[in-house]
Amino acid sequence: MSRSRVSRRFVVTLLVLLVAAVGAYLWFSRPVSHVPPHLRAVAVTHIRDGDTIEYDGKKPVRLLGIDTPEVGEPGADSATALTTALVMDKSVRLEFGRDSLDRYHRELAWIFVGQTMVNMELLKAGWAWCYFFPGNLRYSSVMIRAVQLAMKEKRGLWAMPRTETAEYYIGSQSGFRFHRPDCPSVARIKERNRRVFPVKDSAFYNGLAPCGRCRP
Repeated sequence: MSRSRVSRRFVVTLLVLLVAAVGAYLWFSRPVSHVPPHLRAVAVTHIRDGDTIEYDGKKPVRLLGIDTPEVGEPGADSATALTTALVMDKSVRLEFGRDSLDRYHRELAWIFVGQTMVNMELLKAGWAWCYFFPGNLRYSSVMIRAVQLAMKEKRGLWAMPRTETAEYYIGSQSGFRFHRPDCPSVARIKERNRRVFPVKDSAFYNGLAPCGRCRP
């Protein structure tokens, strides 16, 4: 092989390596703004409880699609501990649904650390139940499957006994809450659209959350 051919091959190889090195540098040094437009990258600075975090000091974010026990209730500390372990002092991505704020002016988001959705991890561990609204149902199917698996395997809250507060509970075919039979909200559900659940767990298993009015 001639010396000139070897030289040309060496130059081509060198150029390929140079282009690859520049490409790698640009990829790994790309700014956070290159996160897809419907996601926002933030640094978590505080954990309020299992389903609410803060970033940039005191900007609150409520995790979409789930609810966790209130402070002082069984399981609350475990839910808070899991959320803390997953996101505290980390950069996370917020994915917003159609409705991005609740009545308390908290942002509503699915939260990701890498490819892990924090909302889903709480359901899988059994420290949360589904809590849906009409405008934010993007992941509802997989979330329901996650809570069903956690219940079957008796993880977290689902290993604890529950006190029944009524002989049965009522939900609607298209709604996301279950109620005591004497709840005023039941009167607005047409008979043909009602779903009857013999115990609370059967409602949780189907992705419903307790009514905030009658608190079953």
